Amino acid sequence: MSEHRSVSQLKLYERCPMAYKLSRLDKVWSRPAAWLGQGSAEHEAIEAWEKSGRTMTAEQTKVVFTESYEKHINQACETTPNFEAWFKSGPYGGQLDIERRYLIGLEQIDKLIGWYEKHPEEVIWVAPDGTPGIEIGFDIDLDGVQVRGFIDAIIEHPTEGLIVRDLKTGNQPGDDFQLGVYSVGLAETYGIEPPQIGDYLMGKTGKPTYPYQIGEWTRERVSQAFRQLEDNIVAGRFDADPEPSKCRFCDVSWACDYAT
Repeated sequence: MSEHRSVSQLKLYERCPMAYKLSRLDKVWSRPAAWLGQGSAEHEAIEAWEKSGRTMTAEQTKVVFTESYEKHINQACETTPNFEAWFKSGPYGGQLDIERRYLIGLEQIDKLIGWYEKHPEEVIWVAPDGTPGIEIGFDIDLDGVQVRGFIDAIIEHPTEGLIVRDLKTGNQPGDDFQLGVYSVGLAETYGIEPPQIGDYLMGKTGKPTYPYQIGEWTRERVSQAFRQLEDNIVAGRFDADPEPSKCRFCDVSWACDYAT
C-alpha cells in the first residue's frame, strides 16, 4: 500500500515535480507567508461557527479566528523569526502583511457569515451515520492508492441537491478537480451517489463561485489521476519545471538549482 496522497500533493506535483521533491521528500525549509495563517484561521473559525449550528455571533467567530491566527503566526515565527525571509504580498513585507492579513480575515468572516444569513436554504447535510457535513474526512483506496482529504462543507440545497463546497480565502482555483475528488471521497465513504455539483466559497467576495458540474470526475478518472501521481513518485520522476510566475511564489525555490 502506498503512502497517503491528497489533492494538494497532486497539485504540487503538477505545478513542479522538483518542488514536490524538495517539499514533501527532502522536507527543506519552506518560506512562510501570512496568507497561510489567515487561510487556516478562517477555516477553523467558520468550522466552529457551523458546528455551533450557526448560533455563534460574528464577534464570537472572530474571537476563534483571532486565537487561531495568533497560533499559526506564532508557529511560523518560531521557525522563521526573521520577517525579511517571509513572503511579501505586493508592497507589504512579512511583518506588515501579518497585520494586514489579520484585518482581511476579520472582514472575510463578516462576508462569509453574511452569505449564509441571506441564504438560509443552504443547510449542512447530515450523513447517514449522523455526522454533520462540516470538515468531513475521507480515507479511501483508489486502485491501490490511498487518498485522504477533508471536505469543508457539504450543503444540502432544496433544488440543487448536495453541493460539495470548499472555502477559499485567496484566489479562485483554475479547475474543479478538488471538488471532483471530494465528491468521489464522500460517495466512497458513505455509500451514496456522488454529488454532481460543487463550488468554491470565496472569502474575497463572500459568495460561492458558479456551480461546477463535477459528474465527469468519476471514480475511474480520479483513480487514474492519483495512479499516475503514485507511479511518477515511485519512479523518481522529479524534473524541474521552472517559470518566473511559478518560482516567485514557490516556498522552496531557495533550495532549487533551477529556480528563475
